[in-house]
Amino acid sequence: MKRKDIDQILAARLISPAQRDAIVEHFRLNEGKGMRWLLICLSVLAAGLIVAGMVMLVSANWYSIPPLVKMSAAMLLMAGFWVAWAWQREVRPITAEVLGFCGGGMWLACIALYGQIFQLQNPFVEGSTLFFAGIVLLPFVSRQRFLIWAVVLMSFVELIALGHGAESYLQFENWVPGWRDDYMCCALPLFAAVWWAVAEKWNTASERWNSYKWIAPILLLAGMSVAQGMMYDELPPDGLDMTECVIMAVVPVILFALKPRDVAWMPWCGVSAIISLVLPCLFLLGAVEGSGAIPERLEPFVGILIYFLMALLMMFCGVRALRMSWINIGTLMVVYTAIALVADVLDSYTFSGLVLVVAGLLLLGLGLLLEKSRRRLIRAVKNTQPASGRI
Repeated sequence: MKRKDIDQILAARLISPAQRDAIVEHFRLNEGKGMRWLLICLSVLAAGLIVAGMVMLVSANWYSIPPLVKMSAAMLLMAGFWVAWAWQREVRPITAEVLGFCGGGMWLACIALYGQIFQLQNPFVEGSTLFFAGIVLLPFVSRQRFLIWAVVLMSFVELIALGHGAESYLQFENWVPGWRDDYMCCALPLFAAVWWAVAEKWNTASERWNSYKWIAPILLLAGMSVAQGMMYDELPPDGLDMTECVIMAVVPVILFALKPRDVAWMPWCGVSAIISLVLPCLFLLGAVEGSGAIPERLEPFVGILIYFLMALLMMFCGVRALRMSWINIGTLMVVYTAIALVADVLDSYTFSGLVLVVAGLLLLGLGLLLEKSRRRLIRAVKNTQPASGRI
């Protein structure tokens, strides 16, 4: 709920000015977003300093503390953070999130402390699995906006740990016949696509889930940045087998199944195509460059051209879906393309000039298209307003 929503309800004479003021005060709607984010950032920093300070205090007196006291103190401290979270979650929600973040961090500290006390030599994957299992449900049970990012990051770490090596019975090589490390090249983009699609779906979900939508642009930005680097560096992958083809084919199916309610099919299919085709394009580039079908001088520009077309499609889909994050990321992809061109073609001014002129003309056409779409959107909004001009 936003301040403007309350003002619209007041304008419709559904509530009185006194009731409006009471609602605004209760939900603290007078606080600006900038101030709220500043408080959140300071709270996260405070949580990090508290945890780091406790680690240093314990480290300074480590050998003088009995093992049982160490373990008991760590567990009591973790429980204390969660008790404090339950106490503050209704009164001071941001403070409660900081306490919950510290509680999640203490779970990792307890695992590390247990391993150190008993000198355990377990593989890394077992410790990461235990930590991930302990925090994966916390953001959804206790509505932790900070911990959701820890869950996302740990899910990738856990996938890499499970897919590399065979030191533990948990790892894929021990119970998936024919598993290869190369499969992670396809599994990681699939995992990122699933997280992104779920976060986009949360964008229109209830307020409880809407708090986690902010991970969507970060994941999309990270994925497009990695894709740009791989296309520009011309990393030819090994040959594909059936398992890798199946993993890549699953990506568009999952994205179609997770389409948000507020996005039309056309822009969603466009962005889904971009995400689904990044990896196949990399494999295709590797095969084409290895076959010598195109001149060696032109090989870098094939990947750059594909990435530039993806950037244009991303911006177009953002305009059609009214998603500013898609438009911004598409714009950044264009900047990446320009950097790649300048880095690669400056040794030939004639060819560089032609390439940059063509790119500039394409961008000019795209700008005109965006301006036309913006004006059409403004006219549509004006036509849907009541005759009085009030919304």
